[in-house]
Amino acid sequence: MPEDRFGDLGAEPDGPPSSGKEASAAERLAAQDERESRATTPEPARRSRPYVMATGLVLMIGVALAVLAPNLVGGPSTGTSALRGLPPGSTVPDAAVPLATGTLDGDANVARPGGPAADGRPACEVRGAGVVNFCDLRRKPLAVSFIVLRGTDCEPALDVFDRVSREVPEVSFVAVVSGEARSDVEELVRRRRLSVPVAVDRDGALVNLFRVGVCPTTSFSGADGRVLDTRVGSLTAAQLRDSARRLAERSR
Repeated sequence: MPEDRFGDLGAEPDGPPSSGKEASAAERLAAQDERESRATTPEPARRSRPYVMATGLVLMIGVALAVLAPNLVGGPSTGTSALRGLPPGSTVPDAAVPLATGTLDGDANVARPGGPAADGRPACEVRGAGVVNFCDLRRKPLAVSFIVLRGTDCEPALDVFDRVSREVPEVSFVAVVSGEARSDVEELVRRRRLSVPVAVDRDGALVNLFRVGVCPTTSFSGADGRVLDTRVGSLTAAQLRDSARRLAERSR
């Protein structure tokens, strides 16, 4: 009998029952190779599920909105095109708005001549001690800062706006607080000892007219009543002062 050169590998422990004829070492080695090949063959790659990818995208969008939302006035549905204020050259809208320290309560009157008006009068005809009339204000250089209190940290911007308003008397300064009752805004004015006029945009009509979506937003217009620039976000006193002085010089 020829010598079995593979005899030192030993018997097959897991092989099929013996048929009475012992398998050769070569056969046992071939069987072992086949088993190892089956054990190491990778499973077919699983296709990624579309909803998993979609969920990841939604989460990314959610994180982005969570970062932006605290200072959004109109919310995520407002759209980026509506967050930059009125474009240069636009006319300051007709509006008569309650003064925070006055006695009038109600929504802003934004009616134009010939259009529907709540009290039968267009905004430009509504005047009084407790009224902030933008038709009158737009006849000279004007800076308007829009503030929202809920879910934002915009109150400190009022202090900066108030301080600079006293340094550049050639420009009219008006702050607008939206979404609050007049009595609450009046309390804010007294607590922060503001001297700048503060208008109360209770229902957000003025915010919509000025296309404001970020708090604070500051609009600058010339003596011709047309918007020259809009600054989105908080301004330092130096930045606001510089913008106001350039506005005054341009309007001379």
